[in-house]
Amino acid sequence: MTHSEYLSQFITQQNFQSIPPQVIERAKLHLLDTFGVALAGSVQANGINSRTSLVEMPHTQGECRIWGSPFTLSPAYAAVANGIASHVLDFDDTHTDSIVHGSAVLAPLVMALAEDLKLNSREMLTAYVIGWEVAARVGIASKGSFHQRGFHSTAIAGVFGAVSSAAYLLKLSQEACAHAIGLTGSQASGVAEYLTNSSSAKCFHAGWSAHSGLISAYMAKSGMTGPLTIFEGRYGLYVTHGIKENAKPAEVYAELGERWEMMHVSIKPYPCCHFAHATVDCARMLSQDGVTPDNIESIYCVVDPIAAALICEPLENKFAPQTPYAAKFSLPYLVASGIYDDGLSLSSFQPQQLTRPEVLEMAKKVSYRYCQPGEIPFPTYFPGYIDVTLKNGTKISKRLNINYGNPDNPMQRSDVERKFRDNVAGILTQEATEKVIKLVSDLENQSVTELAKLLTGTVKSF
Repeated sequence: MTHSEYLSQFITQQNFQSIPPQVIERAKLHLLDTFGVALAGSVQANGINSRTSLVEMPHTQGECRIWGSPFTLSPAYAAVANGIASHVLDFDDTHTDSIVHGSAVLAPLVMALAEDLKLNSREMLTAYVIGWEVAARVGIASKGSFHQRGFHSTAIAGVFGAVSSAAYLLKLSQEACAHAIGLTGSQASGVAEYLTNSSSAKCFHAGWSAHSGLISAYMAKSGMTGPLTIFEGRYGLYVTHGIKENAKPAEVYAELGERWEMMHVSIKPYPCCHFAHATVDCARMLSQDGVTPDNIESIYCVVDPIAAALICEPLENKFAPQTPYAAKFSLPYLVASGIYDDGLSLSSFQPQQLTRPEVLEMAKKVSYRYCQPGEIPFPTYFPGYIDVTLKNGTKISKRLNINYGNPDNPMQRSDVERKFRDNVAGILTQEATEKVIKLVSDLENQSVTELAKLLTGTVKSF
């Protein structure tokens, strides 16, 4: 069988009972986190502008709810709107090995299709987990080469997760599912040039991947065919979008149903690029040694080249980010802000925060170097490692090998629920907030329609 056929066999043979209970529990926690992040994103400029464009676009209307608003769209466009909102703040979860923000693609898709087709929550949860298992493996098999080629892994791997979720919910045959995966290969897109001007393109990737996966699944259901060798072929994904010599295409179906990648997804404690989190926490550790900001002469960060391309380069553009979005990808700003505020929150990226003189002065003291092979455990984790020189000549090193929020250093359920409450404050009513938390904790026995209604239980219309 081809790699796509192995995947389609897995997808079409799954059901709620075949997924271990601990995986379902983890999936529910990640869905709660994603709903909160999306609602927080729904009131940001990119969330509002994208939603407005889709509502105004002809023939996009339908019955699927747009979270945090009174609007409804067709499932294909509801997935776009909610996907963009989920990724706007860079506060959504991440699969570390694959460098994929899967939930921003998958949660909007499975909610839209389940709502449209009147499916139950067990079917939706199963589809969500399936999507993660495929998206993560497609990213893992690239061995970081999607990023090295200038692509956004979430867009490239995420679209394969999306079509897998859609294929399951549409009950495609094994043959049609394999063709849907092949068709999806022609939709895999999303370039990292968004970094040059901190544009809206990055969050658009998540919504469009959900949309493309849904379209591909419907096409295959009606008889359209795709290349069955989309992963391993002469012009397959890892040749066109990755680095052939580095990639391991067969890993797209490795240990399916035995190793559950859903259990290896990290929840973000900070609303910025995940690559920077542990480094920020290392900088925060300095206060434990009695180091105050005015004692610091320089901070030298050890960073993997893949991460450095996003958060460090070009360095001269990172010292004073000009927009809140640019600040999320500026290691100097993030470290400096983390030192002064003992962490990062949504308020760290308000426009007025970007011009704080003390933060900008500290940011100029932050530099970096590439890690040596084996020096830090990237990409298994997104670690932090800093060498600090104080003004009196004292040198201090701080390391955090496992970033907080990683399954090996996890956020507790209470922390995730607190994050959800913080994200939806002023957006959902207090009653709707608590009902969502309770409903999602028992989602397998609850109504998808009721959940969708609660996600529009806003304090006011946005």
